[in-house]
Amino acid sequence: MQEKHQKRRIRILVKAFPQPSTKHEETVCCAGVTEDGRELLRLYPIRYRRLPKGDQFDRYDLVEMTTTKAPSDTRPESRRVDEGSIRLIQHGGISEEAKVKLWRPFIAPSIGLLIEENKTAGRSLGIIRPQPESIKFIVKEAKESNAEDQAVADLIFHEQASLLEDPLKPIEKPKHSFSYQFTCADPTRCTCAKNPHTHQIHDWEVQGAYFYYKRKYKTEEVTLAKMIQAYQENIPTRNLHFVMGTMASHPKTFIIIGTLRTGVDPDELSRQGELL
Repeated sequence: MQEKHQKRRIRILVKAFPQPSTKHEETVCCAGVTEDGRELLRLYPIRYRRLPKGDQFDRYDLVEMTTTKAPSDTRPESRRVDEGSIRLIQHGGISEEAKVKLWRPFIAPSIGLLIEENKTAGRSLGIIRPQPESIKFIVKEAKESNAEDQAVADLIFHEQASLLEDPLKPIEKPKHSFSYQFTCADPTRCTCAKNPHTHQIHDWEVQGAYFYYKRKYKTEEVTLAKMIQAYQENIPTRNLHFVMGTMASHPKTFIIIGTLRTGVDPDELSRQGELL
């Protein structure tokens, strides 16, 4: 029987964009793989900007934390995190091959199969490889997103900090939503060959890239041109994969919670492993 509280060491893969919370001020949902490589987990609620600077983590950092399986969240990969237990153990320090070996076991052939496993076993996290030639990066005004996407994109942060804490500086509300249209690289039991998927990217990184380009280039026209260059032309050439997950309020609907890319082809790495 699994212990209620577990001290785990986890390699972080992605951080979603912060969401407002009446109870926690603002929280960040993360996904990561346990140090032993056996589990891909959803980690929340993490008040990332409230963490000590020395414990704020990035992609592929090794982080120690105490987790609990919350009975209110039936998704099997979800773990509540004791914020005070978070410790940054190692900043990066692993090769590109090691990174791919970390998340490769959690690749699903298609979103269609992810949806099937969600229905039969409750699976709510997985990794999908899109067909590179099918990828289309889509930019919209945030207000033009559908209702579900606006729930994440149209964020207004309230100063609801503890009386013992100074209010956080509000994060600038996203002005645009960014999405990928694509077909799965392996369309096994999926309808995307006829009807390509379109999913908004909820990764903190994509909004961070927008604000970085906006500060650097000043104008909206150049900023969006740089975003398109990065996410349409450059990133898809680097073995792009999507970390797909469901939201607690929509446990049957998958969204892109983060992107992975690497110079190492996971399929080629698998073939090399088989030869050895």
